[in-house]
Amino acid sequence: MKLIVKSSIYYLIYTLFIFTIGTFLFYYLIRNVLFDGIDEAIHQEKTQLIENLKYEKEFKELHQSDNIVITKVGPESKVYDKYYTKAIYNSAINEYVDYRELKSVYKHGDEYFEITIRQPLTEAEAHINSILPIEVSLFVGLIVGVLLIDRFISNKIWKPFYDLLERLKNYDLVNIKIIQYEKSNVDEFDELSEIVEKMTKRIYKDFNSQKEFNENSSHELQTPLAIIRNKLELLIQSKNLKDEDMVLIDPIFHTIKRLTQLNKSLILLSKIENNQYGELSRIDLNVLLGNLLLGFEELINEKQITLDVHFEDQIVIWANQVLIETLLFNLISNSIKHNIPVGKIDITLSHNTLEISNTGEKLPIAAERMFERFLKSSTSEMSVGLGLSIVKKICDLYDYKINYSNQGSFHSLKVNFNNQNKSHA
Repeated sequence: MKLIVKSSIYYLIYTLFIFTIGTFLFYYLIRNVLFDGIDEAIHQEKTQLIENLKYEKEFKELHQSDNIVITKVGPESKVYDKYYTKAIYNSAINEYVDYRELKSVYKHGDEYFEITIRQPLTEAEAHINSILPIEVSLFVGLIVGVLLIDRFISNKIWKPFYDLLERLKNYDLVNIKIIQYEKSNVDEFDELSEIVEKMTKRIYKDFNSQKEFNENSSHELQTPLAIIRNKLELLIQSKNLKDEDMVLIDPIFHTIKRLTQLNKSLILLSKIENNQYGELSRIDLNVLLGNLLLGFEELINEKQITLDVHFEDQIVIWANQVLIETLLFNLISNSIKHNIPVGKIDITLSHNTLEISNTGEKLPIAAERMFERFLKSSTSEMSVGLGLSIVKKICDLYDYKINYSNQGSFHSLKVNFNNQNKSHA
């Protein structure tokens, strides 16, 4: 929920609460004012009536009306004035009508009389009922107007913030590099924009430093490693080399190969994390996977592995060619490396999903940890423990979903290629 919507909701809730309380208070205030006026009129009428009664010798000769009732009461009654509202049935209109009544006891000579004066509230209630809809209409108009003005002002005030947020969403180190500071008329947004500019400058500087390190390490490490490897190959071909020397040289040679592979993998991981593979191309997974399997044919035959390939659907994606080749290469290599002699590999392409299953020993680590760096699930000396970590990084980069499952001796890795780039096809 957006900040402006959330603040408007809180404002609306508060306003409705105040309006509800205010409506009841206003209603009872108007009601009390009208009743006070009616009570005052009744009191004046009572006063005038008592003045008239002083000159009457016998009350039985007094003509009473529907709104004035005089009743003889006992001497125990006290002189008092009591106002209250009472509903009385009106036979003329066949319904009950609210009246405001005043009861007062008057002493005439040695006798006591209760005087009841009533006045209908029809007119007063009509006034109240006519005021209430007007009040509600005015309030609704006020609320709608205030909310519209608040939304307009808020959108105008918050526009620099949302512009900055949009630029942060689209921020790309390769293309945008630095988000420039843009001045607004709000100090806080100016401060935020300035901080974002400084932050992106620092990020871009660190990105370039990391990129230079990757390039330098790739060059500086690969070259001496290649020289050492070539020298060892020449040494192995020497006629003066003894068997005991070969025992010492052979592990060194394999260590150099492993170190070379480790260096390449770490550089690749670093480049993926820094998003240095931004170039996209149209990739037919069926064709690419078929070509890669041809390269593994000798290794598969060497381990006497049965390979079953099922291309049920054609899957075309937009991604970086190098990264997708690396992803498929590592998955196939993993299924071969961790397989058993005379094992089996099943590869299926269907419903935008690649599933590679292979026979193998029980997983020596927890399934959720198999994508961690340098966590090897095999005893192979050439394994550097980065193959599946690279696969996971590539999947995260393109928002592909990768899952591991196990059924008996079969281990399955399933990659779901989403369609976020399908519009480029």
